[in-house]
Amino acid sequence: MRLDIKGRFPLLGDHSRSNIEKVDARFLGTHARLSPSIHWIGLSREYALNESSQVYSTSIRSNGPAYSMLQPARRVFSSLKEILTRTCIAIWVKFPRRVRVGTYKLLRMIGCRIYGSHPMNPTQRLPFGLYLKNRRDFDLFHNEFNAMKMVRQYTTVPAPRPIDVVRGETDENAYLLMSRVPGVPFALCDDMLSDRDLTGFRSQMQDLVSQLRAIPKLGSPEFAICNTLGGACRDTRVQFGDPIGPFVDEAAFSQLLRNPDEPSRRGHSILFTHADLNARNILVDRVTQSDGTKVWEVTGIVDWEFAGYYPEYWEYTKSLFEGFRYSERIRDMLHELFRGLGDYSKEFEVENRSWEQGDYV
Repeated sequence: MRLDIKGRFPLLGDHSRSNIEKVDARFLGTHARLSPSIHWIGLSREYALNESSQVYSTSIRSNGPAYSMLQPARRVFSSLKEILTRTCIAIWVKFPRRVRVGTYKLLRMIGCRIYGSHPMNPTQRLPFGLYLKNRRDFDLFHNEFNAMKMVRQYTTVPAPRPIDVVRGETDENAYLLMSRVPGVPFALCDDMLSDRDLTGFRSQMQDLVSQLRAIPKLGSPEFAICNTLGGACRDTRVQFGDPIGPFVDEAAFSQLLRNPDEPSRRGHSILFTHADLNARNILVDRVTQSDGTKVWEVTGIVDWEFAGYYPEYWEYTKSLFEGFRYSERIRDMLHELFRGLGDYSKEFEVENRSWEQGDYV
């Protein structure tokens, strides 16, 4: 909504012509100064209500016979849905490449009209619960497709379902089609979580990261550090994201970083790593439990394009690579999250010093 301005104050009017008394324009500035406090007062009341009252669901109780009877039916429906989805995907990817690319271009145009777009963002929301990535980088998309496939195969981490990755016939554009996962970026709503919610979120993330670390490395046994396909790594932390490696060991990888001879640059296990696990790529949502209480859950982890096998500290340090963008609360939470998985304080100190020296170009 556009407001006309006179001097420092907006000109407010009753455009409904219902003779409603106008708000004093000076009140807007007062409200702006008080809005954070008003926001926190509302949240504190909601937290207190959620923790003190156990409101039971008015529909189906989790310990009731009706709920128990529905569980087998839900499992059958879920299995049938999974079989149907896999069958449709298997049929679709058999279509000629030009047909699939043409369809993706059309869906992208429709998605832009419905949901809008950003010229700097290669990811476009589409109808039918889909997302499409489009840029001239097939190798990056191929790695992301494989990473999501591995994550869904070996873990319960909520990642998008990879559907198709294809290169255009007449241009260098590549297309990655995937399913949509619910939720909003944690970076946009961390102040909505109570301390108890944040503790629960941290526990969820520790479990999910532990599952990722357990994903086996199946290809390219001659290389220790590589992407999920066994090829070159890509990471904006190193050389603007240009391909590097693969590397036979951690020592070879560390030679591309500043302070390569630091003791904290060697002796680590090499584990599956998301490699961009920042607060923008973790999606959360508030869900209602069977007893009526509401909790925050991790509903999705996205942007797997840099995933691969890295030294075990890399997930931690990369999550804070752009920590200046986030609140102190988020930074503290990330430190606590990875502290529960190992002591990487020396590695972080060296990495932080390296970043300050410009070691990301």
